Amino acid sequence: MSNNDKAFDALCHTCYKIRIMDKETAAAALGISVRSLQRLAEKKKISVIYKRGKSGKQESIYNADEIENFRQQRDVESVKPNAAATTGDTALARNDATQFLDFLKTALIPKPLSVSVEIADKPLLKLDEAAALTGLSRDILRKAIDTKKLKGKIIGRAYRIKRIDLDKFIKNL
Repeated sequence: MSNNDKAFDALCHTCYKIRIMDKETAAAALGISVRSLQRLAEKKKISVIYKRGKSGKQESIYNADEIENFRQQRDVESVKPNAAATTGDTALARNDATQFLDFLKTALIPKPLSVSVEIADKPLLKLDEAAALTGLSRDILRKAIDTKKLKGKIIGRAYRIKRIDLDKFIKNL
């Protein structure tokens, strides 16, 4: 008798040579919640007997042998290989965790939406790009635009500066 069988027998009560369990014990033996056990009983996958308890409330009684058989059958079904894996179809057989993680890594890598161009080659610059190219701060460039020393225009939500105008401003510094 294995340790699982001994533990299972410890959970059961023997009554008229039929081992019975209450719903909490049966749920614990299966490793599921009481509500899940009730759903299994509603679907007729596990039989249940209802009777009045000592307090007058309705109690659920489960056959311990049936619970054990259901648990063993469920464990065997969960170990069966995927049908797609046995046919050799690798597109459908994603059971291996490493394959799945590799798939996620490749799927989550951002794809470039446009061609990247060096800042020095752009004819039109954002304020951050102009600051990075000249070494001046954004505040200095913004003040220069406000005082009309540097030509710039707000397009969308950001300032845009022509590269030619930026070169002229730097020469006049």
